[in-house]
Amino acid sequence: MSATTPIFLYGTLLDPDLFGVVGGRVLAGRSARLADHAVHWARDENFPLLGHEAGAVATGLIVECDGLLKARLDFYELGFGYTLEPRQVMTDAGREEALVYIPEADRWPKGAAWSLSEWQRTYGPLSRAAAVEYMRLLGETPPEQAAAAFPQIRARAASRLRAQAEPSPDPFGGLPGDGVVAPDVTRQPFTDYFGVREDRLSFPTFGGGQSETVRRVSWLSADAVTILPYDPVRDAVLVVRQFRHGAFSRGDPNPWCIEPVAGRIDAGETPEEAARREMLEETGLEAGEMHLIGAYYPTPGAVSEHLTSYVAIADLGGRDGRVGGEVSEAEDIMAHVVSFEALEDMAASGAANTGPLLLALFWLARHRERLRATD
Repeated sequence: MSATTPIFLYGTLLDPDLFGVVGGRVLAGRSARLADHAVHWARDENFPLLGHEAGAVATGLIVECDGLLKARLDFYELGFGYTLEPRQVMTDAGREEALVYIPEADRWPKGAAWSLSEWQRTYGPLSRAAAVEYMRLLGETPPEQAAAAFPQIRARAASRLRAQAEPSPDPFGGLPGDGVVAPDVTRQPFTDYFGVREDRLSFPTFGGGQSETVRRVSWLSADAVTILPYDPVRDAVLVVRQFRHGAFSRGDPNPWCIEPVAGRIDAGETPEEAARREMLEETGLEAGEMHLIGAYYPTPGAVSEHLTSYVAIADLGGRDGRVGGEVSEAEDIMAHVVSFEALEDMAASGAANTGPLLLALFWLARHRERLRATD
């Protein structure tokens, strides 16, 4: 029998479902206790800290790890500022040595006493969904780089949960076969603010059979929102202009695109909350009444991004020419207040050349008189 390494688990990995994703197997271990240590929440965070505390006892499980399991657990833990250190723990059979994931000293302030059941209720679904993508990076991405991308991974996980909770309607009365697409192999060869997912899969066909196994690649992006501020008194809208790398990569000599306000939906936000936050960040404006345009995939053949678009009522007085944006993200965004007719002219000339802006223009053309009459 090959040698195993005993590792003492004390926090989120005691959740059987999360352990199954991270470890790739069923959680099984021996009850153990670590004297003079306690587990607390990291203050204002969603994960635990193990620290020295005289007289306290931290409870957990010792899991015997083969090389593959240890590599998977190390990948999940070590990139986040934890080290694997030996400790003496007590089991029903007596004292023994096990390795323990120890947080970097003083990196996070200590919060209240840890509760696994509270974590499972509050953070479990999102954390498990994020772990699915995170563990795809094993062997593809160094742990520190994967950990740096974790906020984006969590945002994409929230998008997947939102998609599962709000599936797209089927107006035609039945998906091909059972509608289930099960990839044979999934890789993620690139991960940063965005990710690249590669699948080898087959899918049910409209003829009643199954497609051949095909290779498909998509650009992974979290769900996002767009907001077109509209002032019904002035009959004017606010659009923003900023450098866009996508247009630059295509070779457009003018990669400063004209768009509505836009931004990513962070984990834990609703689309409307994200829209109000982004409008304030990019323009300094508080959104008034929000009008939903729709929720949609702008280009589902290659990109996972799903947009929710709004028109927001706002007073646009004195807002023309304002420069804003999130400094930490190197955003440089110029706001322009233009009349509705001027926006129509931009669309006709091709200057308004972004899909969400055109969609908002078409929606506003249909509802503008109603909004002006009720102001």
